[in-house]
Amino acid sequence: MPNRPELTSCHDCGNRVSFSAASCPHCGSIEPRGPYVHSRLELRRLRAEERNDHTLMVMVLACGIGGVLYGIVMATSPLWKILLATGYGCLGVLIGVPIAFIVNMTRHLGR
Repeated sequence: MPNRPELTSCHDCGNRVSFSAASCPHCGSIEPRGPYVHSRLELRRLRAEERNDHTLMVMVLACGIGGVLYGIVMATSPLWKILLATGYGCLGVLIGVPIAFIVNMTRHLGR
């Protein structure tokens, strides 16, 4: 008996298609076996990455806005307010990135 590839039903059209097929020959679906289902471990890792990205954005924005406000408060003339707000805002962003990195790394130590 020849070695025949195993067949499954296409997720989109229901016709029989080989497991090794890159697309369904009947409907052209690029995922004939259906969408990929993540395991619990993969979902946990994805959620952790989302939290890390969120922490990074929040810390960078908070430090940048804090630097802008500090520059505005410390300056006396409108030109200096603009210059100092820009300078301290950039400095705040540069400081926010390592702070967010440290927060994300210490979060993993508790597990």
